[in-house]
Amino acid sequence: MPFFRPPSGSRTTVRATAAVSCAALLAASVSACSSAERLTTGMKVRNAVVKLGDQPAATVIASVDGSPRQAREFLAQVGDGKGDGDGKGDADDGDSDDKALDKAALRLARAEVTLSAGTGDEEEKTPLKELPKSDAANVAAAVNFGGKDVAAVKSVDDRLYLRADLEDLVEQTEGSKRARRAVSEIVALADDLPGSLRAARDALKGKWVRADPETFDDFARAAETLAERQQRKHHDDEAEADGGKHDDGNGDAAGEEHEESEQARRSREIRDAVTVGSALNGQSQREFISGVQELLREHAEFDARGERGGAEHVRLTLPGKKAAKDLVAALRPLGAEIAPRRVPQGDIVADLSIRRGQLTSLTLDLGQFTGGGAHLPLRLEFSGGDAVAVTAPGGTKELQPQDLVAALMYGALGTERF
Repeated sequence: MPFFRPPSGSRTTVRATAAVSCAALLAASVSACSSAERLTTGMKVRNAVVKLGDQPAATVIASVDGSPRQAREFLAQVGDGKGDGDGKGDADDGDSDDKALDKAALRLARAEVTLSAGTGDEEEKTPLKELPKSDAANVAAAVNFGGKDVAAVKSVDDRLYLRADLEDLVEQTEGSKRARRAVSEIVALADDLPGSLRAARDALKGKWVRADPETFDDFARAAETLAERQQRKHHDDEAEADGGKHDDGNGDAAGEEHEESEQARRSREIRDAVTVGSALNGQSQREFISGVQELLREHAEFDARGERGGAEHVRLTLPGKKAAKDLVAALRPLGAEIAPRRVPQGDIVADLSIRRGQLTSLTLDLGQFTGGGAHLPLRLEFSGGDAVAVTAPGGTKELQPQDLVAALMYGALGTERF
């Protein structure tokens, strides 16, 4: 069973942000690997990470160092040559899976996620390494697919902020004509909303809003349950009407079933998005870093690989089978529930690059997790400073799930666009 699932639709942004958040915190926690401190190479890595912590903020930029063709080969291998089914609806013919896979590969090849962490010191004088263990760093992340940032999230003083430019998101991911038309109608609706729905209006127009992850999680769970109940009721009513036989020619019934399935899928995607917000809060950060420290203390090995390109290179190795249990436990605070059997059985290897005593990059071949011959390097680049400001945006309104529902109902009942 594959360790990864192919990215699809809006989940690509969510999973990419969660992955780079994991990677950034992982790098920060390498400094606590006490077993490596007994080795010269391990000490060099530790000091390279600590040097990043000498600054009040640090940034990591993640992207895949590969072509759309390489990304497609990787995703095809993950999905046994098929998409995960979420791309249905892009085409009704037999090529729908291939087209969905092509789009997912293009998104993956173009995706760039930037994550910054800072101490929250307005005067920017407190180094990250001096942040009390009981505190959490302020974190900000943004994603783009070859253009300007299309979505961003911040966790500042344990408050969550969100922003998404829907039109740019669809444009950069080469969404279908139907998707572009729908997004244009939704964004145009924002101008017609009353003042009482200002938070929804701001969200639809790509402005920053505040959000409570728990509130959206409860809403998404309720919506998903309702959609599943509607789908079961539809099957029961159809079976009763047909005397236990299904009419395969009933296009309307098939359309209703697909729409209900889409509702359940969208609800699950909302829960995926909520996971990102929860993974950025202080408690999750502390639990994750503690778990990774334990993982590295028990299993990590560092091996000097010489100099090239003006940088020192170090190979980091984790024994997949032996470290599986600790790896799964370390990722759990980020909302990643992974069965130990899905962790690669062999060694997991990454290349670290150190320049002037500071960690500058980490490269990891994602093909290690597929068990096949595909190769897709994931590259993380580290630097000082906050490429995405880790301060709270001003003038934000709190967005409630019911605000979005009310906005869509207002559009359906109060305008002729829907």
